[in-house]
Amino acid sequence: MNEKIKSGLVKLLRDFVKENEIELDKDVVLDENVRLIGTSSVFDSMELVQFIVEVESLLDEEFEIEIELTSEKAMSRRNSPFISINTLTEYIVDES
Repeated sequence: MNEKIKSGLVKLLRDFVKENEIELDKDVVLDENVRLIGTSSVFDSMELVQFIVEVESLLDEEFEIEIELTSEKAMSRRNSPFISINTLTEYIVDES
C-alpha cells in the first residue's frame, strides 16, 4: 500500500506542477524526494495548501482513506509530514 500511495502522490505532484504552470529550476526532479516546503521547495504557501487539498481528495477517491492533513496533529509534529512525498506517504500510512 505504501508504494501505491507514494506513486499516486508523485503522479499527482507532476500533474499539479504542470497544470498550475509552476516554474522549477532545471535541476529539480519531481520524485518522492523533492522538497514540498522550505527554502528549496517547489511550492509557495498557497500552492502547498492547494496541493494538500488535492492529496486529500486523491486519498479518498483512489484509496478510500479519509484523512485531514491540516489537522493540529499533522501541523504540530516535530518533523513535518510535508517535507517530501516520502514523509507525506509515511504520515498517511501511519495515520490510516
